[in-house]
Amino acid sequence: MKTDWPLRQLLAVLRGVAIMLALFWVLILMQLLPALFRGGLAGIHDHITRVAIAGVPPERWDQAVTRMYESLGATLLAGCLFFVAQRYLGRWLASHKSARGSA
Repeated sequence: MKTDWPLRQLLAVLRGVAIMLALFWVLILMQLLPALFRGGLAGIHDHITRVAIAGVPPERWDQAVTRMYESLGATLLAGCLFFVAQRYLGRWLASHKSARGSA
């Protein structure tokens, strides 16, 4: 068995999670496009606020909107980190494979 097998498995997991997060953001952006065309950035803010407070008691609306923005920011940051990590690991594995092949 090759010594870089666990790293290849980790790369596959990173790519899979990055793809799932990218698809999640595509769906979110598809939902926000009509709000963007109707009202610009204010329309997007209004749409996110309406989604965040749906089914929440009025006394907790501020907290719900804050948590919505925090969760959207966290998923965006996680997606970027997974993308960078899988690019780095993929290039590292490719460089070590070529270095082993030429030696």
